[in-house]
Amino acid sequence: MSGSAAARPEIAFVVQRYGEGITGGSESLARAVAERLAGDHRITVFTTCARDYVTWRNELPEGPERLAGVDVLRFPAEEERDLAAFNAFAEPLYARERTRDEEIEFLRRQGPHAPRLVEALRAQKDRFAAVVFFTYLYSPTYWGLEAAPERAALVPTTHDEPPLQFGIYREVFARPRAFGFLTPAEEALVRRRFDVGGRPCVLAGMGVEVPARPDVAGFRARHALPRPYALYAGRIDAGKGCAEMLAFHERYRRERPGGADLVLIGKLAMPEPRGEGVRYLGFLPEEEKAAAMAGAQAVVCPSAYESLSIVLLEGFALGTPALVNARSAVLEEHCLRSNAGLFYADGDEYVEAMAALAGEDRLREALGENGRRYVEAEYRWDVVLVRWRALLKAAAGERL
Repeated sequence: MSGSAAARPEIAFVVQRYGEGITGGSESLARAVAERLAGDHRITVFTTCARDYVTWRNELPEGPERLAGVDVLRFPAEEERDLAAFNAFAEPLYARERTRDEEIEFLRRQGPHAPRLVEALRAQKDRFAAVVFFTYLYSPTYWGLEAAPERAALVPTTHDEPPLQFGIYREVFARPRAFGFLTPAEEALVRRRFDVGGRPCVLAGMGVEVPARPDVAGFRARHALPRPYALYAGRIDAGKGCAEMLAFHERYRRERPGGADLVLIGKLAMPEPRGEGVRYLGFLPEEEKAAAMAGAQAVVCPSAYESLSIVLLEGFALGTPALVNARSAVLEEHCLRSNAGLFYADGDEYVEAMAALAGEDRLREALGENGRRYVEAEYRWDVVLVRWRALLKAAAGERL
C-alpha cells in the first residue's frame, strides 16, 4: 500500500480521552494502535477535552491537534461529574429493573456527555472507511454508534460489571459490523450476554514493548529497596481491588515473618497506603516502571474487572510472574494459558501463592520464562497489527 496521504484510507477512532500522559486501558490501547497504523492509514481520533475520567473536566484545548502522525479532534464535555452524586444515583439502579429513560440518564450523568463530538462524527462519517469505537460503556460510544453504525467496529474492553446488564448496552452491541476483542475470555463474556450473530469477531489484542535491559540495581538504589518485593502498578483505588490486596498482604507478612514487601506505583485514588513492609513510590516514568517490574518477585493484579491487563503482560515480557485475582476470568485465563502466574480467590490463597512466588526461586524463574514466551507468541506488535488490520477490513468491507 502506498504511504502517500491520497492513497491511505481514512479511519476514525472514537475514544473518551486521548493524548500524552492519559493513562487507562482503553485510552492507552487506542493511542498505541492509532500511532502504529498511521503509516498505512489516515487516522482521525474523535475525543473530548478531558484528561480526568472522574470529573471529565475540560483541560485540553478544543479543536484539532496532531500527535505522532495522528489527527485528533477534541470536543468539550458539557458537564463535569460529581462522582459521589453520580454513585448515589447509579448504585440503586444496579439492584433493580430500570426504565430506558433512567438508563439514558445514567449514561449522561456518567459522562463524558459530548454531543458536539457525536454531531461532528455524524457529519463526517462518509469519508471514513471504518469507524472504531473503544469501550462499550461511555456516552460517545452509545451515541456515536447510533450516528455512524454503517462501517463500525466496536472494541468494547468488556468486563463483568453491573452496568453490563443495562438494556442500552444491548443496543450498543447490536449496532457494529465487527468486534475486536482483547482476550478469549472477554469474547466469551460478550457472547454469553449479547447476540453477536454471524458478525466478524477478531481477537485483536494489544502489543507489548518494554526496555530490553531495565536498570533494576539503579532502581533499587534510588528508592532504597534492598529487600524482595511484590509490585502493584496502576491506579491505586479500592475499586481496583487495592484495599483487599493491602489487607491480604498485611496478613501474609504477619503469617510469613520476613516475607516480601509490597511496593505500589501509580496515581492515588484512595488514602496513601501505609504499613510495615508497604511502600508507595508515586507515579513513575516508563523506564522506572519497567525496572520496578523486572526487579519484583511478582506483579500483583488484584482487580476483579479486567479486559486485558497491560501491566500483567508487561511483567510477563520482563520475566516476572503474576499473582492475580481469580474473580477476573481474563486474568485467570492469562495465567492458565501462559503458565506464568498464580491466582487467589481469598486471603488464604493469597498468602500461600505469595509465599511460593517470593520464596521459591526455581518456580519463579520457570514461570517468568513461560511469561516471556507467551508475550513473544501472542502480544508482539507485528503479530497484533495483522489482527487489527483484519478488524478494519471486517468493518470497512469493500472500502478497504
